[in-house]
Amino acid sequence: MADRGYGTFTTAIVREIPGSLAGEQDPPAEGEEREDTVDLQKARDEWTTYVDTLRTLGLRVITIPADEECPGCACVADTAVVVDGIAFVTRPTNPDRRKELKAVKEVLEEQLGAGNVAELRDIEATLDGRDVLFTGREFFVRVTESNNNAPQSPTRRMPSRKKEKPAPKNDAGARLLARVFPDFQVTSLYIQGDRPLQSYLSMAGPDIIAAGEGEDAQRVIEQIIEKAEYKYKVLCLPEDSAVDCVFVNGSLVHRTQEEIPKSTEVIEAKLADLKKVIVSNSELAKVGVTLSALTVFI
Repeated sequence: MADRGYGTFTTAIVREIPGSLAGEQDPPAEGEEREDTVDLQKARDEWTTYVDTLRTLGLRVITIPADEECPGCACVADTAVVVDGIAFVTRPTNPDRRKELKAVKEVLEEQLGAGNVAELRDIEATLDGRDVLFTGREFFVRVTESNNNAPQSPTRRMPSRKKEKPAPKNDAGARLLARVFPDFQVTSLYIQGDRPLQSYLSMAGPDIIAAGEGEDAQRVIEQIIEKAEYKYKVLCLPEDSAVDCVFVNGSLVHRTQEEIPKSTEVIEAKLADLKKVIVSNSELAKVGVTLSALTVFI
C-alpha cells in the first residue's frame, strides 16, 4: 500500500451528464406528476456542486465531456479501478456501456502512463467498477452467476433494445483484477439480485465500512466479516441509501439530512471526529447513480 493513507487522492476524473440520461426515461402519462422522474437541470446542478466540493477538498478535477450515445456515462466509476498509480480498465456487464471505456482509458494513460494502465480484454470476462470495493487493505468483488444477476445499470429505465446473450460469470473479472493488483487480497462475495456491491457498502473512513441495515446489506457485511483478511469497524445506517458517501482527503462527503434523516444522526454521533461535507444527490439517485459512481480517484 502507498504511505499516503487510505482515501488520500490528488486527482478526480468525472464525466458530464448527458441529456439522454433523462431523455430515455419512460415519459409520465398526461397530467401525471412522477416523483421518480429526473429533473435533468437539477441533476446537473447537483453534479456541479459535487465536483466543486472535490476541488475544495484539494483535488484536481479532470472532466470528460458527456457522450449522448451513452446515457450512463456519468457513472464513470464503472469503467476503471485505480489503486496506487495502477489502473485497471474494466469490461462492464452491459455491452452498451463498453463504448464509454475509450475516453476514460485515454485520460488514465495521460495521467499514469500507458504502462500503468491494464485493460480487461478477455471476452469471456466482465467486471463493473461499482462491483469492486477497495478498503485500502484488500479488495472485495461482487460475483454474479449470469445476466439475470448482472449489476444494475445506472440507467435502469433504459434497457438495451438488443436481445442479449447470457453473460458469463464475472469471477474471471475478479481473477484478472487480482493479477493486476497482486499485493492485495481479492475476495469474491456471492450476492443475489441486481444491485452493485457499492449500493450495499462504502468506505466511510479508514477501516470503516458503512452498511445499510436492510437484510440484503447485512448479508453482504456478514460475508465480509467472515472472509476479510483484516478487521474493520462496521457503521450500520438506518437507510440503505445513506451508504452513498465518499471518503476523500480526510473528509466524508455524504447526502443531506432531507435525503437520509435517520442516518445523518448516526453519522454525526458515530463519526464525530471526521470532517463532513454535505451534498445533495436526490436526482441521480432516482436512476441508481451514487456519489461514488461519479468519480474515478487517482
